[in-house]
Amino acid sequence: MPMTHRQRIEAALSLSATDRLPYSMWMHFPNRDRHPRHLAELSLSNQKRYDLDFIKFMPYGLFSTADYGIDLDVAPGYHSPPVIHEPLIRKVEDWDKVRFLPGTEGEYAIVLEAQRILFSMMDERVPFLQTLFSPMTTAAKLCSREILARHIAEDPCRVRRALENITATTLQFAKASIDLGADGFFFATQMSTSDILDAPTHEAFVKKYDLQILEAIARTTWFNVLHVHGAHPRLREAQDYPVQALSWHDRDDGPSMDEARTFSDKAFIGGMSWGKNWIGKTEQAVSEEVREVAARGGGRGVILGPGCVIDPATPEERLSLVYRTVLETARA
Repeated sequence: MPMTHRQRIEAALSLSATDRLPYSMWMHFPNRDRHPRHLAELSLSNQKRYDLDFIKFMPYGLFSTADYGIDLDVAPGYHSPPVIHEPLIRKVEDWDKVRFLPGTEGEYAIVLEAQRILFSMMDERVPFLQTLFSPMTTAAKLCSREILARHIAEDPCRVRRALENITATTLQFAKASIDLGADGFFFATQMSTSDILDAPTHEAFVKKYDLQILEAIARTTWFNVLHVHGAHPRLREAQDYPVQALSWHDRDDGPSMDEARTFSDKAFIGGMSWGKNWIGKTEQAVSEEVREVAARGGGRGVILGPGCVIDPATPEERLSLVYRTVLETARA
């Protein structure tokens, strides 16, 4: 009997053997992802078409910032995500604008409604990860990583007050998602790289608030992933995070999974390049990546996925190739 999707993920998280390489693929759906039913339908359609072992939900990347009053520039078509028209934060005093917002209203309500609709359409309850941005990541999206780092140096107390408000909003959203059935979160941080903050600042302004959220949801979830975005990820510093799996740009920026295994006993999600890097690879290179991940993990502690996100312009043939290759890793 083949494993169910949940059994396959549970085995991988416990570093146990699986019947085939567990995997998932995810991408944004620009100009289609702000309508709850459309986002739900697109997400479920991908899961069914490629027999994905879990759904990593993909609300648009600025959903945690929009309710602060930013305007978005929206490109035509289905391949380019919206971008902030202009930063909300320019000078350090602007952080006073960042107040507590209910994590169940506005853009958050749209995402939660999309989750509710998705669950109502499932005929099999596959594992579901809601996207959750770290407080410092939401703060950085309101300006830039560089401006945020500079403002912390200029007026740490003012930035800290804003982070406390963002943390409270994020946690309220997370708990509401759990109430709707989320199995866990893809907790994404863009500020946990050694090229942007020194270690003490990272500890006080990133990790402190990350842990407030992750520790609060740990008892009511079973599948949480820490995604560290960018080069020079602080993976070693994240080993005490209460998550079951780690995700980072292992193919494109490193460290490799083999290197990370020397200091981590968590499950790894990755093995494929992401974005434009992945589109530019040959079919043979893509198949070889999948087979290499299957061989490295031996079915234990490794879940195949993109290092970050698949480009929306990726041809369906490329996704089908991954699916076929994954099936070929099945144990006889």
